[in-house]
Amino acid sequence: MNNKTYLKDEEQSIVDITHIREFSEITRNIRYVDVGSTVTANKLLEIGKLAFNDLLLDTLHNTSTHIVRNLITVGGAVCTPKIRYSLPGTLAMMNTVVEVVDLTQTKLMPKLIPIDKLYNSKGELMLERGVLLKKIRISLENYDFEKFSYVGDPIRTPESTVIISFRANIEQTVLNKVNMSITFPTCGLYLSETMALELNGAQLPISISRVKAISEKITEGVTQEMDGISPIQKERCKRLIQSILFEIEPDQHSIEATE
Repeated sequence: MNNKTYLKDEEQSIVDITHIREFSEITRNIRYVDVGSTVTANKLLEIGKLAFNDLLLDTLHNTSTHIVRNLITVGGAVCTPKIRYSLPGTLAMMNTVVEVVDLTQTKLMPKLIPIDKLYNSKGELMLERGVLLKKIRISLENYDFEKFSYVGDPIRTPESTVIISFRANIEQTVLNKVNMSITFPTCGLYLSETMALELNGAQLPISISRVKAISEKITEGVTQEMDGISPIQKERCKRLIQSILFEIEPDQHSIEATE
């Protein structure tokens, strides 16, 4: 998305926000970071090294090349009309909200919306014409385990690509506050409640049989709720989930808890 929005007008008025300062600012307090919609992915990556966790940094780093990241804006990454890339899924895991304003109204009143509510079940953007994304607000809450993982190329082969963002806390050897988003670029963004139900309170290490059962259950649930998921995406989704769950069997947590 370029840094423009279109109003409801027969002549389609164009508003250029490129040089509006508040749209390019990044501000921080102890609880969250506000990022203007025209901030580039590269700028967010550079500044984020001082504030954000590995989940967001890995997502940004794996979002194309340095040159392309210098062209991609936060607003553009969030507001692509019919395709979802990696950033919205990770931001949803971080309890991100977006601030929007309706330019068709006489009085511009900012409105905060959870980022996952911007899209319908098919992953399509639901912002009406004339509604402008002003900034995103990213929570700075820390988690013990975070993982960004993907298979495929969302730009060249979106129909076979799967992207997963995952995070959880570990108290001694028990998992809690488990969250996961699964992105199928041409199908949409899926937030897995099944993962939380199955894994909150789970004892580490998780058995191989349980990992396989959970991955099967989540994958089946996704394919039932979302249209257009290809067989290769289904298999890749299952394998990615298994890989992540096996990775959060950290021996050091078990050892430290029993010493």
